[in-house]
Amino acid sequence: MPKRARQWLQTPREWLGGVGPKTTRCCGGTAEEAEHLYPGLAEAARLFAALADETRLAILKQLREQGEVCACDFVACCHVAQPTVSHHLKVLRRAGLVHAEKRGLWVHYTLDWEKLAALRSQLP
Repeated sequence: MPKRARQWLQTPREWLGGVGPKTTRCCGGTAEEAEHLYPGLAEAARLFAALADETRLAILKQLREQGEVCACDFVACCHVAQPTVSHHLKVLRRAGLVHAEKRGLWVHYTLDWEKLAALRSQLP
């Protein structure tokens, strides 16, 4: 592996040639301990990652206002091309935030209110 590529794999301490403060966790806990104290954190992080896009938030807002929306109607609210809307809908479907129901040629979407309520309970 070239030297330049190896630099990206090094920690900040290694960048300085081994000098500098060691990085330790301030609380000393592990992710498993955090999950034990606060169950559902991994799932909440996955859901928040699905929400981390303004197009997906616009889709969710339109669904909240209209209740049920045909896939073809999202293009108008989001100002993006149809393939981009399809990608964002797929992300929301995989996260379980929306339900899809195929009717003939069209797919109609609704919010999963239970999943949103569970996500809301994870907010500080």
